[in-house]
Amino acid sequence: MSKTILVVEDDKTVQRMLTEALEAEGFTVIAEKDGDWAVRTFEAKEVDFIILDILIPVMNGFQVAERIRKMPRGQSVPILMISGIYRGVNHRQEAMRKYGVVDYLDKPLRLPQVFDCLKATFGAAYPSPVAAEAEKQAIDAKAPEPYASPESHQETAEVEQRASEVSAAAEIHGNLSDTSFPELLARLYRDKADGALLLQRGKVKKIVYFKGGYPVFVKSNLLNECLGKVMVREKMISEEECEESIRRMKQSSRQQGTVLIEMGCISPHNLQYALELQLRTKLLDLFAWEEGEYRYNPKSSLPPTTVTLDSSTAALIYAGIREKIPLARLQQLLASCSDAYVVPHPDPLFRFQDMELDADGEAFVGRLKGKHTVREILDLGLDKERAYQILYALRCAGMILFEDAPPATEEAEETPEEPEPTQKRERPRAARPPAAGPPPPPPPARPSQPPPIREKVKGRLAECGGVPVPEISESPRSAINLSPEDRDLREKLVRRIMEMRKQDYFDILGVSKNAPVSEIKKAYFSLAKQYHPDRIAVSSTAEIRTLADEIFSLLSTANEVLTDEERRAQYLEELSSGAKRGVSSEVSKILSAEGLFQKGEMALRRRDYGQALQLFEEAVRLCPEEGEFHAYLGWTMFQNDPKNEEVVRRARDALNQAVALNPKVDKAYLFLGYIYKAMNYKEMAEHEFEKAIQCNPDCTEALRELRLLNLRKKESKKKGGLFKRG
Repeated sequence: MSKTILVVEDDKTVQRMLTEALEAEGFTVIAEKDGDWAVRTFEAKEVDFIILDILIPVMNGFQVAERIRKMPRGQSVPILMISGIYRGVNHRQEAMRKYGVVDYLDKPLRLPQVFDCLKATFGAAYPSPVAAEAEKQAIDAKAPEPYASPESHQETAEVEQRASEVSAAAEIHGNLSDTSFPELLARLYRDKADGALLLQRGKVKKIVYFKGGYPVFVKSNLLNECLGKVMVREKMISEEECEESIRRMKQSSRQQGTVLIEMGCISPHNLQYALELQLRTKLLDLFAWEEGEYRYNPKSSLPPTTVTLDSSTAALIYAGIREKIPLARLQQLLASCSDAYVVPHPDPLFRFQDMELDADGEAFVGRLKGKHTVREILDLGLDKERAYQILYALRCAGMILFEDAPPATEEAEETPEEPEPTQKRERPRAARPPAAGPPPPPPPARPSQPPPIREKVKGRLAECGGVPVPEISESPRSAINLSPEDRDLREKLVRRIMEMRKQDYFDILGVSKNAPVSEIKKAYFSLAKQYHPDRIAVSSTAEIRTLADEIFSLLSTANEVLTDEERRAQYLEELSSGAKRGVSSEVSKILSAEGLFQKGEMALRRRDYGQALQLFEEAVRLCPEEGEFHAYLGWTMFQNDPKNEEVVRRARDALNQAVALNPKVDKAYLFLGYIYKAMNYKEMAEHEFEKAIQCNPDCTEALRELRLLNLRKKESKKKGGLFKRG
């Protein structure tokens, strides 16, 4: 039997590293990010070992350990404490004395130390990866119906309908026996595709939706890929909990994830993880397809969704190859290329895609300079199967080229150390590369629900005029759907743009005016890798994507000018004459809109709704693609005149437009929920609050509203029952 480890860590990168490494060893992993849910999960689940960070939200690691040790089951459970703040021998000795921890490790963690601790703890009971995989396969082999919720059956029917729509206007079609799925993904990445890819093998149909070349959403008619079965397979919930959640959701019309949270089976963060894992499961299955028809329709728009894939295309290609293509098949695919030279792609946009490799993988790729053949590279020392996986993934992603001869010019070396301007997060992050032409129009705003709302709502706002609309506890800007990493990233990008406004091309690349071409290329490659679009989330706001695109574009332009002798001489003349270069008009608009938004938030805080409305309207005019701006415009409209039916309709339309532009704006759903609650549309309000939690598990306002709605439902049932008995 597999052993279950509870990982309590709020740093997404560390949490993910531990989860993947432990699962590869054969452990079952439950991950939580705060102390409160760590304690609740330990109470509800069978846990064999705890890896506990000290500095976590809500309740620190010492407090968690103290609470757990007071429970009967918690007195003997092994705990490994980790910390990047409380370091050293004294903290280690104190933790072992006071909380009985098996070890205390300083960050950054070294995985061999973690494994040594686990092996010492479990001894002969240390799990086997083969046995753990066999357990998952046994669940996969079971009929899917007991795990499938009404939502899953609805998706199956929806895929059939949408498949016909995609096929009707497909512009690209073919068979996977001629173009493999990873090659197809890379092609759509190069084309910066926006649309839908339908894949069919027998009766199985899947639709992959793309945004700026990145696969972001997947629908499938396979019930075996339903959310319930994914969670049971990963031991996030038991079969009994899955069946009970389906029974309850049929009674309440609530979504399965919300029901599981109310049952105490999973935390909001684990719900988000499960939804992302389900998407990933649907997509990676396609890498095992060696045949099947595909059709691509660029006119198909992304359906409204609160959860998307945030991995880069290259990272997904590598993950799919690693998990789904056996070594024998990889050897067959690369057999004809044994004597070809492996050359890095000359374009940094393709060369520096983020494949999310570990240190050994990065070192392996760093040795690919065009001097070695495929045969020689496979003998460079890396594990043979892993070398095949990385090499084939690099080729499919277009990061390397196979050539008949080595390159004539020496490859520019990259600087070994580089600052990290774009913080990595839970997944490899990607921004849309600079568009070749004008961006496509945004998807149409979701129609207001229900359609005949004006007739139904007549008098409703007047009747419910006394219903208070909750105040938002945070200031509007801090409440926007930006994680701390996103906010930090945005600030760094703005600072970099402002610096670039004052710099010439030499300063931008960090080279002197007499630097040779080799030095310029070296500096450019280093910076291009740091600011590559794959370093920014595909789900990031339009504002962040535009800022990142501007920086990457300026770096590329600087390199093109300074590595061309004639253009460089002309540029030096322009500098001597005092010519200045500004940022693009798009970036200027963003910076202006941001200033207006900040003034709008101040007006909203002092409840000057009229002034806030004017400022938000101007911000939206300057940046019509920014979903957050539309969200706060709609909310301010409602706050300014909550009893005016026409104003309320326009407010809802603005919020729906925010969702259409960025389906991950949790505050847009929250505000819609508040409006529907004020109108006494409780079921519609409930659905919006559920979506807010799926977008942002830390949206405490939505969690509070759902608890209140659930409490009132229970009270209503009790009153109804008493009335009937009386």
